Amino acid sequence: MIKIGICDDMAEEVRKQKAMVERIAERLGENMEVHVFEEGEELLQDIQTYGHMDILFLDIEMEGKSGLDIARSIRETDFQTILIFISAYDQYCKSLIEVQPFAFLDKPVTEYDLEEILKKVLRVRFAEHERFLFSYQKHRYSIPMHKIMYFESIGRKISIHCIEEHYQFNGKLNEVESEISKARIRFARIQVSYYVNLNYIKEWNYDSIKMDDGTEISISRKYRKAMKQFYMGMLERE
Repeated sequence: MIKIGICDDMAEEVRKQKAMVERIAERLGENMEVHVFEEGEELLQDIQTYGHMDILFLDIEMEGKSGLDIARSIRETDFQTILIFISAYDQYCKSLIEVQPFAFLDKPVTEYDLEEILKKVLRVRFAEHERFLFSYQKHRYSIPMHKIMYFESIGRKISIHCIEEHYQFNGKLNEVESEISKARIRFARIQVSYYVNLNYIKEWNYDSIKMDDGTEISISRKYRKAMKQFYMGMLERE
């Protein structure tokens, strides 16, 4: 899961950016956890308690600590967080170089701007490196998660359907779901026996889907609402 922070001393701006990022995450099929802060000190305290963000949107002009002050504090211990500055002015460019920002966005920031920069971040810094680990018959396997189309539960075994290969192991789909839910790549439970990678859904219907390999899977009543919400997000992207 990608942890995103938004820090701006204007409450309305924070809420607006959070809503935009959440819609973008839905459209892109990405697991993004969005945290918002209206004060720099609040953000720094959260980082100290819960750890660093993966991506951080920082307003430069804020009461108290400025976005640049916050970035300097973060860079004392962390050089991995992707910093994206947001400002209505451009006179800060030279000062920003020292904290190694990924990008600079002008205010008022639009949803298009946010989506384009998040796509770029995902391409450049979040390459498909996540892997699913499992063991079967005394062999250990490490499968790139982005190659997994869906998990299928049959009895006490889990089948992994990938683009080119199939694997299986002993386990429960609930345990797979619990583990994968923390990943960047979005999967969804569509019935008791199937957990699918949303990027490999070829066709959508109210009560069923068709995967890229031609497999048709019914959507149980319990999961139809969530799947419909994701589908509507995909339509907004078109």
